[in-house]
Amino acid sequence: FFVLSSGINAEYGGSLMGAALLRALCYCNAAKKEITTSPTLRCRLLVIKGSPDVRGQYMPIMNAVFAAQKNKIGIDSVVLGEESTYLEQASEITGGTYLKITDHSTLVQYLLSIFLMSIEFRKTFNIPPPKKVDFRAACQCHGTMLDTGFVCSVCMTVYCSFRAICQSCNAHFKLRTAVKKVIKKGTGKRKLDNGKP
Repeated sequence: FFVLSSGINAEYGGSLMGAALLRALCYCNAAKKEITTSPTLRCRLLVIKGSPDVRGQYMPIMNAVFAAQKNKIGIDSVVLGEESTYLEQASEITGGTYLKITDHSTLVQYLLSIFLMSIEFRKTFNIPPPKKVDFRAACQCHGTMLDTGFVCSVCMTVYCSFRAICQSCNAHFKLRTAVKKVIKKGTGKRKLDNGKP
């Protein structure tokens, strides 16, 4: 799921996490269909990430997150590099655990002690408390988190400023502006009753 920055897909320049999550969800779906003896099969995903967030991956990741939420599949996230707003949101929305590890030598300890047990049992153990998650949407053009923005009504892509053409789905939009009414003024002279000004 890695794209080399050879100019073919330079927009992404990193891992295609949205595609990886969707593929993992397909495997979970196929496993649930194949195993008919255990209808209580509970899938969950573990994402170990060491690269920074890629702004072009926000929509595919969020689509995968909402699909996982609908299918009751938890997404656990371990971040080795800088903080990942996308994975924080993914773990919070799906009921998983987000953990940023600063000391890489403790990775195996965290994987065995926290992520090996099921999500239901984690509530009874003393795991690191989750921090407050920023649920603001990321701007497609700059990757910054927005309080308010412009949303494409076709594909739900968020922008920080108005775009006449959506970069994701090529939908065309027109900005509605207030039409100013032009009032024609007279000469400023009033006629009196006898016809003289």
